[in-house]
Amino acid sequence: MRRTSVLRTLATGVVAAATGAALMGAPAWADDTATAPAADPGGVAPAMTQGLDKAPRAGTPAQAARAHLKAHEDTYKVPVSELSTVKTTKDGKQSSVRFQQKHDGVPVFGAEYAVQTQAADGGQQVTSATGTLYTDLTVSTTPTVSEATAKHRMFSLDRGLSGVKGAKTEAHGLSVLPDTQGGRLAWHFTVTGGKANGSPVRQEVYVDARVGGIALSYNNIDAADASPAEATGVRVDGSEAKLNVNKETDGSYTLVDSTRAMYPKTGGQIRTYDANRKDYSLVAGGPVTDDVPLGTSAGDRFDGANTTSGAVDAHLNAAKVYEYYKDQIGRDGVDGKGGTIYSVVNVAAGGKDYANAFWDGSKMVYGHMDGVPLSVGLDVVGHEMTHGVTEHSAGLVYLNQSGALNEAISDYFGNAMETADKGIAMSDPTSGLIGEYLCNGTKPLAECALRDLNDGRNAQKDYMPITLDIDNGGVHYNSTIVGGALWDMRKNIDSKLADQIVYRSAQNYLTPLSGFTDMRNAVILAAKSLNVSKADLAAITKAFDGHGIENGWEHKGGTHDGTTIGADILPAYEVYSGVDEQAAQINGDVYAISHGDAIAWDQGSAAFGITVGRFDKKPTRELAQKDAYLLDPSLDDDRIAFTRIAADGIGIYGTGAKGQGAIKKLVDRPDADETEPVTDNGALAYISTTADGEQEVMLRKADGSTVNVTPDAGSKASHLTMKHGQIAWAGGADGTYAHVYDIAKGTTQTKRIAGFLFNYISDIQLTSERVFWRETGGLLIPSSTFMSAPLGDLAKSAKLTYPKGTYMAQFSVTDEYFAYSTYDFWGALGAWGDPMKAMVSSTADTVAGLNNYSRISCSSGAQLAPSLGDGQRVAWLDTSAAATDVVTRGTFAGTCEQ
Repeated sequence: MRRTSVLRTLATGVVAAATGAALMGAPAWADDTATAPAADPGGVAPAMTQGLDKAPRAGTPAQAARAHLKAHEDTYKVPVSELSTVKTTKDGKQSSVRFQQKHDGVPVFGAEYAVQTQAADGGQQVTSATGTLYTDLTVSTTPTVSEATAKHRMFSLDRGLSGVKGAKTEAHGLSVLPDTQGGRLAWHFTVTGGKANGSPVRQEVYVDARVGGIALSYNNIDAADASPAEATGVRVDGSEAKLNVNKETDGSYTLVDSTRAMYPKTGGQIRTYDANRKDYSLVAGGPVTDDVPLGTSAGDRFDGANTTSGAVDAHLNAAKVYEYYKDQIGRDGVDGKGGTIYSVVNVAAGGKDYANAFWDGSKMVYGHMDGVPLSVGLDVVGHEMTHGVTEHSAGLVYLNQSGALNEAISDYFGNAMETADKGIAMSDPTSGLIGEYLCNGTKPLAECALRDLNDGRNAQKDYMPITLDIDNGGVHYNSTIVGGALWDMRKNIDSKLADQIVYRSAQNYLTPLSGFTDMRNAVILAAKSLNVSKADLAAITKAFDGHGIENGWEHKGGTHDGTTIGADILPAYEVYSGVDEQAAQINGDVYAISHGDAIAWDQGSAAFGITVGRFDKKPTRELAQKDAYLLDPSLDDDRIAFTRIAADGIGIYGTGAKGQGAIKKLVDRPDADETEPVTDNGALAYISTTADGEQEVMLRKADGSTVNVTPDAGSKASHLTMKHGQIAWAGGADGTYAHVYDIAKGTTQTKRIAGFLFNYISDIQLTSERVFWRETGGLLIPSSTFMSAPLGDLAKSAKLTYPKGTYMAQFSVTDEYFAYSTYDFWGALGAWGDPMKAMVSSTADTVAGLNNYSRISCSSGAQLAPSLGDGQRVAWLDTSAAATDVVTRGTFAGTCEQ
């Protein structure tokens, strides 16, 4: 049976089932009345149980929950000694106790279980349990790679991390990442800062503590002494409002609100800071620093710079969000404990407007979009603060389905607050619009909006299992599917009751790896715990049915028109930015797929491995080694070369041309790390990273001699390629130089790309006559441009012609054809119209500027990372049927008109 992942985490095998519940097999399930079955033999506890206890248990909710788990270890298969109590939340007579699973004292990634209880007969009746526990963990928790080595390897292997501006690294110690072989031990780091193009970074990186390779990496940014006094604030729209502020001892006023219910109990305040155009990368992550001042006014009127910065709107809206959660939900602030709420406005990116807002784990950060501060939108402020609430409750991992849930919950509450504040009826077609007021009246609301909870999207037709390098696996793109179900529920039952149900679902039932089906179950359980009527329960069920969210929905839609050569995979390039961004490497009739998801292959292989096959034959070979990662293959007629990462070093290894024979060392020096191999006609080129951080291009010729192609000090190289007697790579610390080396002549051409302050070369490829590269960047609004130049003269480079609107387009080129995949910028905010498609044209026409592209496939899903072979042979990543497959065709589809 095919397996589909929610948390498609490369390398670790931390891949949950499509319901979000399990990664080592389909989850066990209990219906509304039956006792839960035994745990799935694949190694995962039931995703949800009900009705196991017939009588109340003595003690506190935590004691009763722990006793329940101990009494039913035959069901949960995890000893209670491995579960540490995280917290207990109470709501009247009901409680939810959260447990974190540990393996030999080390926390297990995403493994939390929530046990729900209700006070009864002097004790606690356990009513249900939800979450994810792993039952077959055997990995040793003694690392063979030190934390210091892991940190060094992290930056050495992932070129993207080295480009983070103002990078700060926080170490969290060891974690266990579950997989089919008993789990993987990993060092956990958080890297914060920003990218050159204006994107904030809060990268969670897990480095295998026994291999030293990156096991998982994702961006965890959810992309917003004195006495109390009253002041007047002028909002961006010109209206005036009362502000709760502080009057300081020097007579000035600051945006500090000490009037809320939390202040007498905890000292919690609402504090709003003005970054005064400080770069967002210097603000993101951690507490507000001393060089970022509070919003200040000499008198009791906040206007002028306090208005245009967005400080007044941020301060007012943060107070509205606090009061909404306090009055409607009963929650005391973002952390639920009356902690201070921090907002920082007026951040910039490279001196320009920063067109975004985000929650960075401790505060909201706001920039400007077309001159309008994003803090003007109550739905935006509510959205960002709700990310903080979710982080302190369900802790939904910001990837794939769980990340889309995270976004959906923020969209839901942000909109709920705004509709209530503006008196918008739920039946109003504009009620579901998100960010519709950010244009400050310059555009119609529907045109200004970023997303719409009334877009009617259906999981079985519209869900996209997008790769992790795009929108964290579709957290925005897929969010309105489940957000729409929640919004439809709010339309058809009492709105306050709906809000309480959604909040209780996140607070008491959802756990870090929950998916869409888990959300449906959590909402139903929460509704029942609030004793809703049968009519309301029917309306809730209808809302989820209407958006296609039901058991097994992942397997009920999507078609493709090619042959699958790799099912349910994740490309290795999602973790390793130096790895070639193509679905497969092709040489003649042989293909090699570098993947990071062992579960998807239904084999007990290494977390990172290479599958080798032939298009005309079924048998394949899996290249894998225990305690090593194999990735980034390159093929020619004589061999397959690839990178091997292990505790004792990083080097280049290889096998025969079709993967046959033993894996043998080609280059593996103890004083350097060798990566990104390319093999062609007996020659081998690779990048050698030395202890001082240089990244040199090395060439081992067919005669066995080795040449340093980049002998100058301070070399930085990435995206290496070699064909037709030429080597090409991106160079410079910021990746802004294109280099081409002629092997026969021993000469190098160099060209710096235009717009280099924000652009960089993200891929480079060769044909027999030309060099092609992709430039990615653009200030705030990311974009991609394809460039090409004749091999003999890089100065004659020119932009290629292709349909407008492309963003982060992966490409492949041969002497005959040029193919690329594309989507638009607003896709990163969940506003795609059609799925991303792969297009192709003849190389000659592309260079000539003829815009006559056609389709490589008529698949219903997205098509990513095209790989061209001989003739019209093409392979690509296809996301039909809520899975990511490597699919191939022997000829292009051409036209897809009905």
